[in-house]
Amino acid sequence: MQAALSDLLDRTKPGHGLAQEFYTSPDLYDVEREAIFARNWIYAGHVSQIPNAGDYFLFEMDRESIILVRDRDGQIKAHANVCRHRGSRLCREHEGSAKIFRCPYHAWAYSLDGQLISANNMGSDFDLSQHALKPVQVSIISGLIFISLQASSPTIQPASKALTPILEAFGTSALKIAASESYNIAANWKLAIENYHECYHCGPAHPEYSQHHTLKLPSTEFDAQQTRMRDRWAECGVPDQAYDFQDDKAPIGAQGFAYSRSALFEGSVTGSQSGNALAPLLGRLTQYDRGASDINLGPVSFFLIYSDHMMTFRFLPTGLQSCRCDISWLVHADAQEGKDYSLSALTWLWDITTKADKTIILDNQAGINSRFYDPGPFSEMEQWTKRFIDWYLTQMRATIG
Repeated sequence: MQAALSDLLDRTKPGHGLAQEFYTSPDLYDVEREAIFARNWIYAGHVSQIPNAGDYFLFEMDRESIILVRDRDGQIKAHANVCRHRGSRLCREHEGSAKIFRCPYHAWAYSLDGQLISANNMGSDFDLSQHALKPVQVSIISGLIFISLQASSPTIQPASKALTPILEAFGTSALKIAASESYNIAANWKLAIENYHECYHCGPAHPEYSQHHTLKLPSTEFDAQQTRMRDRWAECGVPDQAYDFQDDKAPIGAQGFAYSRSALFEGSVTGSQSGNALAPLLGRLTQYDRGASDINLGPVSFFLIYSDHMMTFRFLPTGLQSCRCDISWLVHADAQEGKDYSLSALTWLWDITTKADKTIILDNQAGINSRFYDPGPFSEMEQWTKRFIDWYLTQMRATIG
């Protein structure tokens, strides 16, 4: 596989899309499991999902299942959902509360912090301490829980240091999940992320989104909208961050990340069907600046923060040509459904946009599967897709030394 991957990398044209094999090769997908998904940090959930000791939920991706749990000391831990006896899944339910984790197969029992506390009929010389659940790395940034499956993952600390003051201004630790939805897409995971990274398609494909968001504009017109938004930041309490993508500034060996805030059109204060407010203002914000923040950390985790609600996006593989887009809508923890926000209004814009994107991505995969597919060049409005592809190629080159 190394020789085939090396040949593919050598044949990739700078500034062009990837060759067909990157979306169709089972062997290459096996490489990605380690080079991309085991190695990098991925958003797992929000602290509000597990407020009490014993509360847990599962993070599931491809072959892996991870238990996120709050232990008796109030700390959030992550364990592989794999019994240390013969490998059975411990937790069958996606979320719940437990005093211990007991394997449904042979009843081995584990404490919330993953230690084996009971294993019947294993002999007098059996050492419980040698059979704890496999730990998974956890990092929490302003209420957002990230995990990494490899001990040798890039450090997340530079991203945490840069993003924490921004996220704290929006009060992300004091949010709750109002709604969550998973969208299954019969396409390679990279196509979903490539699509998310660019707004070249927004005008023709997303009239609902384009009615409010200026990212569809050419650079000169976009910059004029940005100036009007920035002029409002001080009075609105918005962090003084312009269009500043930080990915290139991350130190060697650190997880890449990015932050920007882009303007909405005048007359729109948030991402809604009408452009009108949806929920109470977040964090330290006192007014609507008519902007929306985009954040990404690692290759598959994205966050969109309006002035009155936040969204999380996560693109996970479920197979070679199947993936899942997980979306959550978050509001202030004290907001009450039916009084402070309408659930259908809150979810409308990005539900309809994601369903439209699903059709786009399916068409993209169908075309790539054709014998006539030949990758073309990126436009000027696809620079962040190009950057994702360049990052991906760097990760894949690292696997062959």
